[in-house]
Amino acid sequence: MKKIITFLIFTFCFSETKIGWVDSQYIFNQLDETREAQVELEKKQRSLEAELMKMISRGDSLYQAFEKQAPLMGAEMQKNKQTELVEMQKQIELFQMQKLGPEGELYSFYAQLIAPIEKKILDSIAKIGNERGYDYILDSSRGGIVHALDSHKLDEFVLEDLRKGSISE
Repeated sequence: MKKIITFLIFTFCFSETKIGWVDSQYIFNQLDETREAQVELEKKQRSLEAELMKMISRGDSLYQAFEKQAPLMGAEMQKNKQTELVEMQKQIELFQMQKLGPEGELYSFYAQLIAPIEKKILDSIAKIGNERGYDYILDSSRGGIVHALDSHKLDEFVLEDLRKGSISE
């Protein structure tokens, strides 16, 4: 009997809840703004890669010149040129990290381009959810809820309960 009552309560509670879902990655890929952002990103990436290739070419030229001239150089001159080559290698590595690395300029540029598009998508999802009366909208790409009615939000109840100290540790 308890199982039947639980089932009926569960069914009644969720029968009035309207749930929808979206694939935000699909939506993102369909927008013209996304394609424009991708073009801008590719331009930036090509520019940075060209700059990196110039640095690498300059480093290779320095190394080849050193290899040819090393036998004619004194020990002090060789040491200075080797230090110069090591410094050039460090500059190349630093450039790669600062410009093309996971937290570099290219990544930041991408985030700046994409953030307004993602916000626009989320705002549109919220608008559609409110207009069409959805209690929740799930996102299959993100694996979570992207819209929920505030009437289902329990934050304040949980905070009130915690402030009362009713949950013992």
